[in-house]
Amino acid sequence: MRPICFITLVLFLAPVRLVAQDPMATAMRTTDWPAALKAGDGIGWSVFSKQYYFVSNWNATGLSVDYTSAMGQSAALICRDGIPGFSWYHLYLSHYGQFKKISGMLQLRFSLIDLKDRPTVFRLGGNIRTTWSMSQTLMLQVSLYDFTGWILPVTAIARGDPAMQFLLFHEPGRLIGLASGFQVSRAQFGPVTAGIRVNINDQIGLIGLFDVLPFGITLGVGWKLKGYRINGWIEHRNGIGLTPMVEISSD
Repeated sequence: MRPICFITLVLFLAPVRLVAQDPMATAMRTTDWPAALKAGDGIGWSVFSKQYYFVSNWNATGLSVDYTSAMGQSAALICRDGIPGFSWYHLYLSHYGQFKKISGMLQLRFSLIDLKDRPTVFRLGGNIRTTWSMSQTLMLQVSLYDFTGWILPVTAIARGDPAMQFLLFHEPGRLIGLASGFQVSRAQFGPVTAGIRVNINDQIGLIGLFDVLPFGITLGVGWKLKGYRINGWIEHRNGIGLTPMVEISSD
């Protein structure tokens, strides 16, 4: 099974110097638009489901629970990703913290791979994501996916090829934001990504992401509704078709 590059969206961004990291976005290897860390202590949650290329029996579905305090944000996420006869079951444990203009998250992954007619296999891995607020309107985000594979190349992988992603976000105002960057792995260079975010008002936001090497496009909408946030996306990849995804979370 070839590695899959995931692209998603996070809406309703306000220009801030210090930003939170999204455990779901990091775990799913998605392009994450930085969002402000919620003030005060509290518990949050998120559920999501993604149908790959409209194939009903191949999906990723999961639940995330996080706790925010003065020490940062800790989260646990469980996810099942696969098709009948070949399934990945992941538990992600992560902690987010910030120091001055730099914020970051370390995420550990504990995986069970269930193969039909074969013994269950265990894999250990993890991800690292950091964001540097270079100015009030400019942020650099660096993601290191499956860092064990980068440190020890002989390590067996459980979720795609180890990869690095670099994204630069420019926020000239509350209503609009721009992004550009690229991803590189041991197997290939790309995709190269450009993105735009538009907030229609305080409740509704739109996102567009455009990829080359290979070509792809993602369109999304986010809606804040009575204490909840509903995000929906549809992405197209050249030669493999459309993939819808939906996420519902506490606001």
